[in-house]
Amino acid sequence: MLTFYLLPDEAPRPSRMRLDELPKTGELSAEDFAELQAQRIIEGRLDYDQDFRWSKGVAQMKLQLLLHRHPQLRPNDVSTPEQRLFVLLLNASAADQGLLAIAD
Repeated sequence: MLTFYLLPDEAPRPSRMRLDELPKTGELSAEDFAELQAQRIIEGRLDYDQDFRWSKGVAQMKLQLLLHRHPQLRPNDVSTPEQRLFVLLLNASAADQGLLAIAD
């Protein structure tokens, strides 16, 4: 699983031992990640097995892209990869923070 945490842009990357202190926003499976990469919503340069970080600006842009391509998305449904990413990005937007993805 790829676990996502809220992280302010100005905050340094925490050690793995301090991840429990961050608000967790959700997870994506390898299949979700691959599907979202195939749709070019997640960058092809990113690797499911590697940690990465999106600033709040990048998270906002991805949210807008996702809504443009899938206007039917709703926050109360997590049945598809798009829905799961939508909820992660919506949480980041509501908190005005970026996202830190940690490969488990």
